[in-house]
Amino acid sequence: MNNSTAGISTELRKRKPGMGQRGVARSRKTQPALTDTTFLLNRSMLRALREEIAERFPQGWSGRVLDVGCGAKPYAALFNGRCSEYVGCDEYPADPSVVRCPADHLAFADGEFDLVFCSQVLEHVARPWAVVGECSRVLRPGGVALFTAPFLFPHHPSPTDFYRFTHEGLSSLAQQAGLEVEEVSAQCGSIATVFLLTNWYVGLLRHVLQRRRLTRPLSWICGFSVSAPLNLVGMVADQVRYARDYTRGNMGVANYMLIARKPSQGAARPQAGGCRAPVVQA
Repeated sequence: MNNSTAGISTELRKRKPGMGQRGVARSRKTQPALTDTTFLLNRSMLRALREEIAERFPQGWSGRVLDVGCGAKPYAALFNGRCSEYVGCDEYPADPSVVRCPADHLAFADGEFDLVFCSQVLEHVARPWAVVGECSRVLRPGGVALFTAPFLFPHHPSPTDFYRFTHEGLSSLAQQAGLEVEEVSAQCGSIATVFLLTNWYVGLLRHVLQRRRLTRPLSWICGFSVSAPLNLVGMVADQVRYARDYTRGNMGVANYMLIARKPSQGAARPQAGGCRAPVVQA
């Protein structure tokens, strides 16, 4: 693996969260609207990420963060004041400040970062195990890796969509990369996921209606009369803790978040399939 960082300017690699971003349209990931078809998932993910980042990385934390497959960097603001340097990388950069490189061949040296953040990327790459391995490689010993990935969610190519992950599959990828799994949590419990998936297909109808000026008002009406009520009921349903306890088996949640740590130098690495059980959050 090439560990050089040649070709990456100092200016780009020292961007602070939010720097270099122009006025852009609302991000559904960080500003979900009640009429959005993916409102339930985005709301649940944003809340989980905010809580996890605030707890583990307090204001004034001086670590370096790498956002792998960052896209337009929707979550950069969550790290404001919580890191000394925020670096985004993507194979298809949406911003000049983003380092261009594929997620399975990161353009950084070993052990460069204190936190590697990889959200909703693994399902879109042909070799997710290679991506997790690269995230582990660029992580310093003792550093933290944070992954999110879908389990029950429709096909959504961007530009491709290969995989879905159970909590066991996601944990296995981390363990095989030499990471110690510390925590796994679910976003959108099994009941809320029913409303999420229903709304997704309602959204397909809204998209068809939106394409023609004559039927466009029907799309807006559908958003407020169907999508919004589905999301309101789904929010209530997501408070049922039983429905978010994926360890019971035969449960179908929409998404998982996994927190893992790279062992400190000299620490014994977990054996394949022999890692300690992670902390479970319902």
